[in-house]
Amino acid sequence: MLTKEMMYKAIVEKDIRFEGTFITAVKTTGIFCRPTCTARKPKAENVEFFKTTSEAILKGYRPCKVCNPMEKIGETPDFIKEILNALNANPSLKFKDWDLIKKGIEPSTIRRWFLKNHGITFHAYQRMFRINAAFKKIQEGETVTAVAFDTGYESLSGLGDSFKSVFGVSPSNSKNKQVINIISDMEQHILIADFLLYASH
Repeated sequence: MLTKEMMYKAIVEKDIRFEGTFITAVKTTGIFCRPTCTARKPKAENVEFFKTTSEAILKGYRPCKVCNPMEKIGETPDFIKEILNALNANPSLKFKDWDLIKKGIEPSTIRRWFLKNHGITFHAYQRMFRINAAFKKIQEGETVTAVAFDTGYESLSGLGDSFKSVFGVSPSNSKNKQVINIISDMEQHILIADFLLYASH
């Protein structure tokens, strides 16, 4: 069984043997990385480890832009990379089934890929990615009003309701947190509903 000491040593040495075995999350930046990430290494006390990317996402972390942990090395199709890059560049984007079809992507294909590789549906990933982006902006000092519209919410209440349903706190009450790590029963139900919707197709 891997210990925290072993995993921290692996990320410091960028040991490729550990690729795919765990995910590194940095509390001070709110991002998660693959073990071989080339970004500057954090202090051991500022790191926590997860088995999967979905666990890191549901704890409020967002994927690193340096190592792209949402991509599977040598396995991620180009159309998935295109979608991930677009979301990284603009978290307010909302890809619906029709948007995917216009890009020549079969919605069921992208649903299966996310479930297989990350244990989370594509729509759930978009939802969590958008709320995590909002959290980051609030941490950086932007007003809740500006954040709501910058991240694709149509109203302040829309952002507020999403925050409370997912994290159990309002946007304004999240300012003193480094990472939001509260997952409500409602969000779990949403993920289950997404899975059942996928399974029915």
